[in-house]
Amino acid sequence: MSLNLAAAVIVGLVGTVFNQGISSPDLESAILRKDTIAVTRSAVNAVEVTATPAIRVVPADFGVFQSVAISAAGLPSAARWQEARETDYAVFFSAACETAGFEQCDSAFATTLRDVANRASGLERELLDMANRSVNGAMTYRDDRQVWGTSDHWATPVEMAARGAGDCEDYAIAKYWLLRSLGVADENLQLVILQDTRRQVFHAVLVAHMTTGSYVLDNVSNRLQADSAYGQYQPIMSFAGAKNFIHGFESGSRAVAAMPADLATVAPGVGP
Repeated sequence: MSLNLAAAVIVGLVGTVFNQGISSPDLESAILRKDTIAVTRSAVNAVEVTATPAIRVVPADFGVFQSVAISAAGLPSAARWQEARETDYAVFFSAACETAGFEQCDSAFATTLRDVANRASGLERELLDMANRSVNGAMTYRDDRQVWGTSDHWATPVEMAARGAGDCEDYAIAKYWLLRSLGVADENLQLVILQDTRRQVFHAVLVAHMTTGSYVLDNVSNRLQADSAYGQYQPIMSFAGAKNFIHGFESGSRAVAAMPADLATVAPGVGP
């Protein structure tokens, strides 16, 4: 199987460790020539958990949007993702919010989503649809420069509640924690940083892997669809639990836009 891969993928496969992204004329040239390298796809299994979640853990194929997911270390956004996960914000959407010591428990953002969580019921897809719509309606979209004065800030739910605004990865993080509060397992939720080839921007979405399929929770649409419906979305890197992935494509499987040579420059909501 032959794959068209981003520079980071090429570097990872030849054993070079990188922490802040890679940029070199040789790698950029390789991408422009659309060089391919052969790798073997590994089966991805769900991580065994000790506690049984309310919604069953399913084996997840993290190769979303028709890609191949390859385990990688040292991705530039990995630290931000782990910071987003290190505090249990599922409690923020429960009646125990203040007891847990969180601020902004009485904010419109928190109370709206807490009420939604309290009323949540139904099948898996209905829960996903509810989470997508409710978070999309609970805050205003503003890019990080407007809200934080920097090109890339991954906000916590408390920060989102205080500002009442956020950008695409903030919506994805809020949906992640809302679904965690409803019993969806950590390893069934994948935050994907991608290139929207139609709008020509970097973007972030949450993908939920359920028994009926993998569904995209996206701040640009209230419509819940399977990842296969998004031909314009080209994943670059993603995070699921403690796992980090870079993404490539089987040769000829789909049209592939030029991937960024330096992953440290990828900021969701900003153009390539």
